[in-house]
Amino acid sequence: MKQKLRIFLGVIGLFCSSLAVAQQIEVSGRVTSDGDGGALPGVNVSVKGTTTGTLTDADGRYNLRVTPGNTVMVFSYIGFETQEITVENRRSINISLKTDTKMLNEVVVTALGISREKKALGYASQSVNSDELVQNRQTNMVNALQGKVAGVTISSTGGAPGQGARILIRGINSIDATRDNQPLFVVDGVLFDNSTSTGTTNSGAEFRGMSNRAADINPDDIETVNILKGGAATALYGLRGANGVVVITTKSGKTGALRGNFSSTFGIDNVNKFPEVQDKYTIGYSGVYNPQDFFPSWGPTVAEAIKIDPTHPQKLYNHFKDAYNTGKQYQNNLSFSGGNEKINFLSSIGHLKQEGVIPFTDFEKLSVRLNTNVKFSDRFTTNANLNFINSGGDRYNADRYNESLSYWSPRYDVRDYLNADGSYKAYSPDNGNPIYGAMTNKLRDNVNRMVGGLNFVYTPLKWLSFNYRVGLDTYSEDRKRTAPGPTGRAGELTFEDNELGFVYQYHTNFRAITSTFAASATTKFGESLNATLRLGYDLYDRRIRSFGAEGNELTVYNYFDLRNAKTITPSQSAEDYRLMGIFGELTFDYKDFLFLTLTGRNDVTSSLLAPNNSFFYPSASLGYVFSNQLKLPAFITMGKLRASYAKIGKDAAPYSTVSGYASYLNLPSGSTGFTRGALLGDPNLRPEFTDTYEGGLEMSFLNNRLGVDLTYYHSISKDQIIQVDVTSSTGYVKAAINSGSMRNKGIELILRGTPVRKGKLSWDVNLNFSANRNKILSLRNGLTEINYASQFGYSSSTVTMKLIPGYAYGNLYGRTYKRYYANAVDENPTVLDKDRPVVIGANGFPVISTAQKLIANSQPKWIGGITNTVRYGNFSLAVLFDARVGQYRYNQLDNFFAAFGIAKYTEDRNDTKVFDGVLADGTRNTKPVWLGQGKGPDGVDYTNGFYRNVYRGVSENFIEDASWVRLRSASLSYNLPSSILKNTFLKSVRLSATGNNLALWTGYSGYDPETSSTNSGSNVDGFTGFTYPALRSLLFTLNVGF
Repeated sequence: MKQKLRIFLGVIGLFCSSLAVAQQIEVSGRVTSDGDGGALPGVNVSVKGTTTGTLTDADGRYNLRVTPGNTVMVFSYIGFETQEITVENRRSINISLKTDTKMLNEVVVTALGISREKKALGYASQSVNSDELVQNRQTNMVNALQGKVAGVTISSTGGAPGQGARILIRGINSIDATRDNQPLFVVDGVLFDNSTSTGTTNSGAEFRGMSNRAADINPDDIETVNILKGGAATALYGLRGANGVVVITTKSGKTGALRGNFSSTFGIDNVNKFPEVQDKYTIGYSGVYNPQDFFPSWGPTVAEAIKIDPTHPQKLYNHFKDAYNTGKQYQNNLSFSGGNEKINFLSSIGHLKQEGVIPFTDFEKLSVRLNTNVKFSDRFTTNANLNFINSGGDRYNADRYNESLSYWSPRYDVRDYLNADGSYKAYSPDNGNPIYGAMTNKLRDNVNRMVGGLNFVYTPLKWLSFNYRVGLDTYSEDRKRTAPGPTGRAGELTFEDNELGFVYQYHTNFRAITSTFAASATTKFGESLNATLRLGYDLYDRRIRSFGAEGNELTVYNYFDLRNAKTITPSQSAEDYRLMGIFGELTFDYKDFLFLTLTGRNDVTSSLLAPNNSFFYPSASLGYVFSNQLKLPAFITMGKLRASYAKIGKDAAPYSTVSGYASYLNLPSGSTGFTRGALLGDPNLRPEFTDTYEGGLEMSFLNNRLGVDLTYYHSISKDQIIQVDVTSSTGYVKAAINSGSMRNKGIELILRGTPVRKGKLSWDVNLNFSANRNKILSLRNGLTEINYASQFGYSSSTVTMKLIPGYAYGNLYGRTYKRYYANAVDENPTVLDKDRPVVIGANGFPVISTAQKLIANSQPKWIGGITNTVRYGNFSLAVLFDARVGQYRYNQLDNFFAAFGIAKYTEDRNDTKVFDGVLADGTRNTKPVWLGQGKGPDGVDYTNGFYRNVYRGVSENFIEDASWVRLRSASLSYNLPSSILKNTFLKSVRLSATGNNLALWTGYSGYDPETSSTNSGSNVDGFTGFTYPALRSLLFTLNVGF
């Protein structure tokens, strides 16, 4: 009987549940804006108290199955007030959402992962969300920020697969060339190393084409990026945040049913800008044709050469274009998320593959992530994040590639580099083929990285909480350089760079642990004043181990084993660093319109000696939301004033306080040993300190349709730690010293607006503008200047970056044409006055000044970006322009072009010309001279000609205005209507086409001036030319939610 009863009740239960399902109805409708009636896409429509929900489509429409009666539907959307509607028996519910006039309640992640309302901040910060970040499908998340954040300068070092990128916030803070001026990266509370080259061993690699480690982050995993700019914003991070902080929050699991997302992108890459080359003169020298000559373009005209050599092509090859392929890239990402009120998760896997435009170069990256959140109780929660990345590829030295192209004659096809038997083919043993070099001279890297964090939050009382976070960032990197050497065939040509064959192997282990504990207490003083006190302890511990072995002269051709090398040179290095800090933060909130934050931190560092290794720095910031206190006109939605002060410390590089030893392999006895290291340490080194001041104004109008954010900042850095050159008589190359001070000041402006929001059409505009000015205020007594960096130029035209008191960082010095002064005392011996007339010598050619003078500055006068986003129905178009104005670069490539007759302007080599200028006595020059080589029409022997005798030896000719404006990206996307997907398992489908670097406007003559001749970790930015060219990309993406 009991069994029958159970069966009966079970049948009744099934009947009731099926009846309940049968009683569900489908509710549909449209969500619009109360302001203008425009459709609102992406509104979250859910059933209160359940995990059931959906999103509105591009036309604001939705469909959702619910149980009729007292069921409550919730409509929520960022920037609008959340509304709740009881269903009753309605099958159609249209709703208009009101604009949320309290937009300042936006929550942002600040220092140490602390979430705060943006209105409470007394300093500038700027966020980029996931949609903005992945819009242009950049593979390096740093590049994805280009043109979107005020005061942030991002420079890609080129277009190589996996290429690095440099990011600076408010300019240079430390003037030493070896110091890191890039911001701290923090991912889900864990410090994330962003080195381009880690370790101090002979890494042998060409770092310029290597990835910065922030490129390991998969942009598709990111939820938000918050840029903390000033000292008050980063004070709790201590000295690690002295250059600003990039706070990255990755996506987390969502409560509800399992959800998935898949995206796939295919793209093609091409060089976006080539230098202009002459196509008139062929191989030879002094106009004499020689098909095996070293000089590629100082011969006769093509027509004259064909008369001598019928095999000469009718037209010269443009090998600067021919040597570059069409690159390809493939991006695939898959993620799942789900959970309930107790536990949720997000897992993702991403794969990237790139084929470079330089032949035989590539890059591949695999990223796997798992994020979990667990709520053990209302008092105790935890979250864990784990990310594994494997990356690497075949690289090639783009500097050497372009240099070899400069030596290669356009008389020959650079793509014809192999004989029928597969051996090396070249027209001369002195002119190596760069494509053959890329095929045989290999550099391959392989990085395995794991980054993980565990965070615990315990709240025993409503007003008291404890937080502990531990993080690990560890990776191993292997780099291997190989070249096969000669085959041993009789009469074979050998490739110079491959020498007799070699195999170089390098290995680096990096491990960093972060551990942070904080206790927070909140209280109220009456009804008007709230206060929060936060106290904590912080530990950062880093360990780097590097070793390598270089094997030269291979015994067996193309066998890359160290045992196959006749000579082996080992190298090894180790670095340990530890930083401990205690910190406190006190915040006050008075009547929700006045917010005061006070912080203090004391750090103890292992890189300085006592008592200089322990130092304290405070900060204070004030935010005044006057719109919450004062009665303002109706068109003003919000108004806020900000002010802050902070003192920031910075320590030295490890081991700067000691003078160490280095290995020495060629002792007279023939054995190995040790000798003095290159750096003379200073045990009395003091920390750098920077005092920063900042003020700002935030306003929004017309119910947030228009907004403005204006910031002014001013900072002075003192006791800069610099490595300076010392005389060889000391036995050292450089010395670490405290020397001088520098000032930075600037403005940042952010404008946002929505000019149109009507029906299906909306148009949003975001503009940012910033300008930074710096000056070297002083150097250590006895120092008048510091040579910061230099780059080679023919005939003493080398360009140098110097630091001189009273002048700006980034100044470029070099040889110039001599200028005329009636009174010699009027001439500034160190600064070029381009408005002065050029002095012409008795031979009729301009006179070259022997001393270096200041010619220009590498820092932009201002940078800016503007994004326009237009949405109509299911279509969306986002277009980003950005600009960098007032910067100069030394174009080393053009220096070589002039020396080898490649530049387009050298086509006038057989012309007669009267140079504009004056003679030594000030009278106008009238003497005609021939520009060519050898004996001219006037019977005078002009030897090597104007371009080799004079032009190539003048640095001034090759320091160019590298300002630019570019169409950074344009992306058109289309969301399939929900009606099409209604009876499928798919929740959303989006198709998009994206173009990056679509157009460039610049007067610079070389490759794209955004590229650099240094790696992404370098502070030197005034040199370019021999670099991996920037790319124009076209990408097509399918994104599916299910």
